[in-house]
Amino acid sequence: MSLEIVARVIAVAFGAVAALWFLASVVRSMVIPRPEKVWLPMKSFSLARRFAMWCAQRSDSSERRHQILGSFAPVVLITLPLISSLGLIFSFSAIFWGILGGNYLEAIELSGSSLTTLGFVQAPTFITRMVAVVEALFGLALIALVISFLPTLYSTFSRREIAVGQLTIRAGEPPTLVEFLTRLHEIGRLDHTGTRWETWEEWFVELGETHTSFPALVYFRSARPGRSWLSAAEIALDVAAFVTATNLQPSTGQAETMIRSGYVALGSIADFYDIEEFMGDVESVELSVSRVQFEDVIDRIEEVGIVIPVSRDQAWADFVGWRVNYEMSLQGLRALVGEVPTHWTHEGTRGC
Repeated sequence: MSLEIVARVIAVAFGAVAALWFLASVVRSMVIPRPEKVWLPMKSFSLARRFAMWCAQRSDSSERRHQILGSFAPVVLITLPLISSLGLIFSFSAIFWGILGGNYLEAIELSGSSLTTLGFVQAPTFITRMVAVVEALFGLALIALVISFLPTLYSTFSRREIAVGQLTIRAGEPPTLVEFLTRLHEIGRLDHTGTRWETWEEWFVELGETHTSFPALVYFRSARPGRSWLSAAEIALDVAAFVTATNLQPSTGQAETMIRSGYVALGSIADFYDIEEFMGDVESVELSVSRVQFEDVIDRIEEVGIVIPVSRDQAWADFVGWRVNYEMSLQGLRALVGEVPTHWTHEGTRGC
């Protein structure tokens, strides 16, 4: 057997495996409804994120940094089908060259003609025509998946952002714990804080499901710099933890359930990106929130007439007991997403 025949057999086998790999990558990332760490999209988002971070660090404008960090994910998402298409073209070109031999550039032309169904190059034999049909079906399937996937993704993004927007109405932009409690106190609705727990519990359940099934959503930022899904998650959990720790409301179990749904959701997203999670050892977790910041919040809400019925020592100890459950996941995801506002920065600046 000559070396040319061996090379052509290897080319056919390699092209078939490569084509199936590209198609499987698309199916696993767009169709299968479970967390899938697919190499091509994961690597693409990782490289693009690093480049965007590098560009953002060289900008002095926070709004410009927000635009840079918010643009790379949609660009990568649109680019991935093009990369898969090019991968299929070169995969099938290897198959065509293995069957026909001759000039490899002609095999690329035939593959491009087949995938796009333009038909500007005709397959010369029955076998190559059958291969061209298969490639055309792959191309149509890819287009159909992209057309159906993008509306689903953006619909999920829209639902997430509606909840984030509703929070800013109640807690300001960027949202703060003091603003949230103060506004409720001023309109006489502080005792109705718990009416939001069930809504946020449902939001967290959907967040944990969608942001692991569609991991690109983690990098999709809100339209405005003062908003972020991660900041919204933090403020929702901190409000529930603060209200529970300070006993501002009698416990009904709803706040505790919401907090659990929140740290489970953030933990599942963090686990997908191999971020270290809280393992139950409270002493090993270093909080990003200081007691000074915590007591500053108490001072400011007491100034508007909100009474804290428990000692500050007890309130801080209980708050820490809740916060440690989501601290590591929250900080890891903040480092992953980049430049996410935290309400503690605003809470703790009054005395500085």
